Amino acid sequence: MGILENKLALVTGAGQGIGKDIAKKFSSEGATVVILDSDQQRALEVADEIGGTARAFFAQIEDEPSVRIVIQKVLNNYRKIDILVNNAATLGLKDKIVNVSLEEWERVIRVNLTGTFIVSKAVLPNMIENRQGAIINIASQLGSVAIPNSAAYCSSKGGILQLTRALSLDHAKDGIRVNSISPGAVITEKLTTIYGSEENASKVLAPKHPLGRLAYPSEISGAALFLASEESSFMTGSDLVIDGGYLSQ
Repeated sequence: MGILENKLALVTGAGQGIGKDIAKKFSSEGATVVILDSDQQRALEVADEIGGTARAFFAQIEDEPSVRIVIQKVLNNYRKIDILVNNAATLGLKDKIVNVSLEEWERVIRVNLTGTFIVSKAVLPNMIENRQGAIINIASQLGSVAIPNSAAYCSSKGGILQLTRALSLDHAKDGIRVNSISPGAVITEKLTTIYGSEENASKVLAPKHPLGRLAYPSEISGAALFLASEESSFMTGSDLVIDGGYLSQ
């Protein structure tokens, strides 16, 4: 019997990368998993791969009306959402802010930060009614420190850290815990596409992490499992930094 038996977990951006690994990890521990992704085909493929009771839904998390419709469909089917993982994100244009258009700035903030707000807002009433729930927001080490040419991304992830703390205070008395995870660089399909290969990504990014390597998605999903379970029952408003020592420098 898994530690998430009889739980319903909704994971955004679960069509690939960290979100996919979290969905698989939660399912292996007994949870019914709802995969929410902007790419319908990817979501369906992951649901098929997981099998069992996994279900796929499609929505742009920055579009509040469509998110509300999807969450209502989930509740119509399952009646509750015990765990929410806000993982979906976009990287944005790499350039100095003077060269970044307002449209690009707003796109990154809307997907990463506002999307987390929209999905949380849609799910919270059910958690409040049930007097229990766990929300896990995937932030980044770049929410705590900055790198050049990434103002929108860093700002959005820093905002997620503050949103996590604010939500944890707002809903502690409702029995809802809200925490975040700040990963360093993680080997995902998205990262290897950006750098051309896993080898190139490691060559550029591994030296920036004192442990001398990149993280694997399983190292992030293990932390998410901890935060979703009763093993972390006295944690809320916290950020788990899993960055290979990046922030210690």
